[in-house]
Order: sequence, then structure tokens, then C-alpha cells
Amino acid sequence: MQEVSTISEQSVLVDAIEQMCAGKKVGFRPVRTAGDIMNQDVKTLTLDHTVKAFLNFMNAHKVRHAPVIDYTDEAKKKPFFIGVVSERDVLRLKPKRITDEDDEAINPKAVRQLLQQIVARNPWSTSPDTTVPDVIRIMIDNHIDMLPVLANGKLTGIITTTDILKVFRTLDAAIEGLYPELKEQTAPLVPGPFTAIAESSLFSWVFQSAGDIMTREVVCLESTNTLADAIDTMKKGEFRHLPILDENAKLAGIISDRDILRQLPFAGRRPPSQSTKFRDHLFRVDDETPQLLLGVAEFMTRKVTSVSPDYRICEAAKKLLRMKISCLPVVDRQQNILGIITVADLLRALLPAYEPTGQSQP
Repeated sequence: MQEVSTISEQSVLVDAIEQMCAGKKVGFRPVRTAGDIMNQDVKTLTLDHTVKAFLNFMNAHKVRHAPVIDYTDEAKKKPFFIGVVSERDVLRLKPKRITDEDDEAINPKAVRQLLQQIVARNPWSTSPDTTVPDVIRIMIDNHIDMLPVLANGKLTGIITTTDILKVFRTLDAAIEGLYPELKEQTAPLVPGPFTAIAESSLFSWVFQSAGDIMTREVVCLESTNTLADAIDTMKKGEFRHLPILDENAKLAGIISDRDILRQLPFAGRRPPSQSTKFRDHLFRVDDETPQLLLGVAEFMTRKVTSVSPDYRICEAAKKLLRMKISCLPVVDRQQNILGIITVADLLRALLPAYEPTGQSQP
């Protein structure tokens, strides 16, 4: 397994918050390692489960990934980790998930596939002692939404990007507990034992806005573009979201890689042993596939949740969590798009809370 070593450095900001919370008796549980944020109640599937079983698994547990295991003994008492199956691996089966009670016409060959045929083997993993910054870097650098946590080769937990976004909520709640004035967006005086560096780091981080962290050079499509255009643009830029503009260059909608995969026919081919970080093999289609001529306006999301450039990053993270979405276009009052915030942008914005002042960013 590809595993990252542990870094022992502790942060300025998290340490400062912990000190202040202890002094004022404000509840705060520091989150520093993978073991602090991982979900230990891990549900798994085996290589012998079918795609249909995985679709039902996602519905039952409200998840988008499943760790896949196998056994070294006939009694099945010694499981070992094999890899991961994700929602993206099966989205080409039909436009929506199915359950045992919902057997709409889909390719029967597709749902009978065993997971051993589609599982991503030897994925990135981490240990319980790996620091949060390292976890974030693995996920950003490798376009990973879920990271298995292994201890001595045994699966002990998983971390999703949702788990990391919850750290924003934890830190923001602690800071508001210390300084209720922050709700009015005014920086209070710091009465605690902060050094000048820690004080500067604290308030620089707390008052970051969407405009500070957004991606400004946004690649957009027009409502007249086709599915083929969207696939080509996503693969070239390794994007997962594309804003769609109307004839007046105003934000009209947004499409994601998941939206595109739902439109593509079942491939019926085993994935390659090696793929790009963006996993562009999922988008492979014959040039004559009729779906490629579909207009993006036919399947884009029209009711787009957006934010203004002065929207606080902690509130942006909480909005993504609450609405179960993965990007936020940043617009002005006239709906002109100024930038976009993705989960990856927010994960990068969390790094300064875990690093000494001046440490370089990825």
C-alpha cells in the first residue's frame, strides 16, 4: 500500500485555540491526526459482492464509497484490505441508484459484475498517526474523496472530505465560544496568552473570505456546448465542476463529473491497472456514442447555490456540509461569476491552522 509517514510538528493556531479554550473552559477537542477524525464504524464489502450489492450498500448507508476486503482463511476471521469502490465507478449504469425494490431497465450484465472487476486496488492509505495536513495533501494531490486508515495492514477507519470539512465547524465553534463578537464580523481584542504570531494567525485565518481562497480563473461553458465539450474540458483541466453561462454571460447552471457519468452508457470494460489522478478512464466512450451530442443545458443543475466574495470560509464549509454539495460559485449581485470554491480549495484553506507561520503551501 502507498502510505505517508507521520509529521510530528504541531500548529500555531490549533495550539493557541486549545490554550484559550482551556483557560476559559470552552469545550474544544483538538483534531490533529487521522485517528482524531476518522470514522471507525467502517462498513465493508468483499470481492464477491456484485455491483448491485454496492448500489444497495450506498443507499442503505448514505455513502459514496465502500472499502473492499478479502479473507485469508475459510472461516473469514482474518480480513485484509484490498481497495475501494466509489460511486463514480458505477454511475454509468443508469441515471440514478437502484435498490432491491427498484429494478428499472438497466444493463443486467452491469449489475452482475463482481467488485473484483472494478475495485481500485492498492489505493493511497494513511495511518492513524498521520497529521491532518498530510491527510489533506494526499487527498488534494491525488483527487481523493475517501482515504482508508490502516494500522499494521488492518483497516481501522476511513476519512472522507466530509470528515475534514467538519474540522472547520469544530474550529469555528471554539472561536465563537471564545469571542461571541465574531458573529458580528468584528475582530475583538485578544485577552489570552497569545504571541504576536499566534494572534495574527488566528484572526487572519478566521476572517478569510470566499474571495480570498476562490479559484479566479474559472473555466466555463455555454449552454450551447455539448456533453463532448464538457468531457474534453474536464479531462484537460482535471476539473470536476464546470459553471454554465447563458447568452448574457450570467451564471445559468453547473455540471459535475457525476452529472456527465450518469449520461454515458455502460462501458463493459475492466478499468486499467494504472490511471491518471483524474481517473479519466471513467469517461471513455466511442466517438459515435449519441449521448456526446447532448447539450449541457439538458442535464446541468439550474438551481445553483452560490456565495458572495465576502462570505466567510467557515460558513462556506458549513454550507457545503449542510447542502451536501461540493462546490460554490462566487458571484456578484448581477450574477457575474467571479470565481469558484471547491472542496479542495477549502481543504487548502485549512492548512494554515495546522502549520507554523510562514510554512509554504502546496
